Amino acid sequence: MSKNIIRLVSMLVLIGVIFSMIACSSSTEQPNVTTAGVTTSAATTTTKAVTTQAQTTTTAAATTTKAVEVNPFAEFFEITWIASRDTTYEEGGFDEKMLEEKYNIDLQPWAVSTYDPQGIAMMLAAGDMPDISHLDHSPWNAVQMYEQGLTRLINIEMYKKYFPYYYELILQNEPTSMMHNNVRNEDGSFSDNFYGISYVVDNKWYYNAPLARLDWLENIGYEIDAKMTPITLTDEKLGKYSGQVFITNYIFPHEDFNDILRAFTEDDPDGNGEDDTYGGVIFNHNFRSAWCDLWWGQFGVNSSDGNFMYEDKATGDIVPWYAFSGYRDYMAWAVDMRDKGYIRTLPEGYESLAPQGSWYDNLLANWMTGKIGYFFCDRQYICRPDFPEYSDRQPPQSIWLNAGDEDATFVTFPVLAGPQGVEPNHKWGQRRYGLDAFGSGTFRTWNIGADVSDAKLARVLTMWNDGNSAALNDEFWSKVKFGIEGVHYKWTGDAWDSGMITTDATKIPPHYKKYGGFLGIFRSGPSGIANEPQSQYNKIFYGEEWYKD
Repeated sequence: MSKNIIRLVSMLVLIGVIFSMIACSSSTEQPNVTTAGVTTSAATTTTKAVTTQAQTTTTAAATTTKAVEVNPFAEFFEITWIASRDTTYEEGGFDEKMLEEKYNIDLQPWAVSTYDPQGIAMMLAAGDMPDISHLDHSPWNAVQMYEQGLTRLINIEMYKKYFPYYYELILQNEPTSMMHNNVRNEDGSFSDNFYGISYVVDNKWYYNAPLARLDWLENIGYEIDAKMTPITLTDEKLGKYSGQVFITNYIFPHEDFNDILRAFTEDDPDGNGEDDTYGGVIFNHNFRSAWCDLWWGQFGVNSSDGNFMYEDKATGDIVPWYAFSGYRDYMAWAVDMRDKGYIRTLPEGYESLAPQGSWYDNLLANWMTGKIGYFFCDRQYICRPDFPEYSDRQPPQSIWLNAGDEDATFVTFPVLAGPQGVEPNHKWGQRRYGLDAFGSGTFRTWNIGADVSDAKLARVLTMWNDGNSAALNDEFWSKVKFGIEGVHYKWTGDAWDSGMITTDATKIPPHYKKYGGFLGIFRSGPSGIANEPQSQYNKIFYGEEWYKD
């Protein structure tokens, strides 16, 4: 044997002895920690972010245990990210540091808002794409971005191995879960590859809810003969309006609601002696959106999704929406009510840079005048004190804060009834937010950059699996998601069983600032945590199963 070989063998033996001594000196007991693909039990030997498994070696003399260390996060990754509307965020946020330390990564958010169409378009035109992103107002969808070479595909095996929580949701929601973002085979069948990671959302959620001026209803002689539950508000901003919004299960018959729209227009409901009020806003016939679903829904038609097919009662045929007799009946009703002035289209010539389109700012500006009696309001913003750039322009608070009518009262009810009546199954109203829990499109897809390796994607999926699988009050994940009680939020009652009031962002100390967009949340049911008014709405909304109306 040569001297070089002897030296090499001696060196390997020495290194082995050193590592054995280090492993023995750092052995401690840790509580159970579960990570996708890796489970650490209390009896095993671990170090921070390291899983140690027991390996048995048998000799003629005895059986001994030798530690073999496996670190699932040994490889360090830099991960670029876009998932926020906040372009002023500076790296090093509270949640960012927690995740970076736990998963051995460097999260690098880009200063591009998901709600900035121009900024996103310029970024994509330059060929730039972050590793992980959802680009709500992107000019290209997931398929188009892949065709431009900006993104990569995700194979279902990645979900099985690193995101089993998500894979179980796919199985629970088949076959529609496979439709979204799927790369179809040549024969049209589903493949195992996806253009992006589809959102999973609460498919019992109402996008818009009917809201009417209760004080106007009382002034024109309409009473609600049903229980009305007041919404309690205790936050500093809107607390003085506590008890001025109600929720009820009562549904106005179709003819009664038509008369209400008339009276809101002709009977001076605000009592100022002037002819300056009207029932509600309606859109042009060629405008199709979730914001039209309540109007169209009176006649059993869905405005926001053209893929629905309908059984026409007159012929028995299965037809698309534009050939359905319900759509014809809706148009006849809408034209009649518009011609009478009870419902009106938005003023023409209004221009804004709203990413949704000028119609959005136009609608909110008209609602804020305090001269309209009925609203198809965005349910997530009802009485919401935070996010002022959006919530302050939404009813009911937009009337209190902007129209100078601080005594205005309001009532929310389930749906608009159609001429068919409300029993047994004619509470048409709007459809659920989605027929299935999975979604796609620019607002419902996480994109994975073309240069992201399987190993880097696995790290992100593992992080998301841990975050989505954890209990709501998990010490680590509750801080990542919601922050610290007393700093980022406070409870209106018992912790984890009441509304959450979010601290104004300007009042949070700099070292506690959060990015808030690193964790993709995937759930097919309601969130266990909501702001103060929403927590009260949810108890009735889900408890009374409004989504079935």
